[in-house]
Amino acid sequence: MAFLDRDLLRRLSIVALIPPLVWLVLQRGVLGVACVVHLVAALAQAELYAMTLRDEARALRAVGVGLGLLAGVVVVWAPAPGLLLPLLIATTMLLATLQLFGHRELPRAATATALLLFGVLYVPLPLATVALLKRLEHGPLWLVLLLSLTWLADTGAYLVGRAWGRHKLYPRISPGKSVEGAVGAVAAGLGAVAVAKLWYLPQLGWGDVLLIAVPGSVLGMLGDLVESMLKRSVGVKDSGRLLPGHGGLLDRIDALLFVAPYVYYYAHFALGAV
Repeated sequence: MAFLDRDLLRRLSIVALIPPLVWLVLQRGVLGVACVVHLVAALAQAELYAMTLRDEARALRAVGVGLGLLAGVVVVWAPAPGLLLPLLIATTMLLATLQLFGHRELPRAATATALLLFGVLYVPLPLATVALLKRLEHGPLWLVLLLSLTWLADTGAYLVGRAWGRHKLYPRISPGKSVEGAVGAVAAGLGAVAVAKLWYLPQLGWGDVLLIAVPGSVLGMLGDLVESMLKRSVGVKDSGRLLPGHGGLLDRIDALLFVAPYVYYYAHFALGAV
């Protein structure tokens, strides 16, 4: 039982969430999924700000979260896609203006402004594509594919890396990750998407399986590494303590932030799903 250490149990518990999440996305409409997405995005963005902007006023961080929530809502619900660009421009101007009048430590103003805007771009906008995926034809099934690909690739990376990992992938950022684990992630991702083709998305070709699984698995690893970089830059192990025993919410969705946009835009543009 020593093999079942805390990290493995943590990953297996996340995989165990897939069946109830599958039930949720199959039973609920776009509104229900979007509400969950917007809530998760707001909480994760708040974690990011608490982690990287600890010295900033809570009110200022709350404004950033509110603007991120608004941006996510615009992505999902705006009748005209062109509304997002003026919103982002206005968000940039507003956050910079708030720093102009409210920042007491001038040397930190540029960094704080950039981090506030980064939070809007990094969390709510990519996560909004989860709700957009639900709106596509066969949307619930695409969501099942997305969740399976993301979390099974992560679990495959951990299991293979733990058993056979010898060559470090990026030790400066994440010492525990290995090249062998990365291969395991891609293999598990291929398995997840192959099951989707054979079972519930037969319209996928085998070329689509490769083009979804391989880049998707790599993007998931990049999402994990980017969040690890952010945590190391501020000297924390977890993004928060919202999930006891699991760290923060951002720790659980870091890969999803990179994989979800890719899967959505591949389904929408490459396969013509609308």
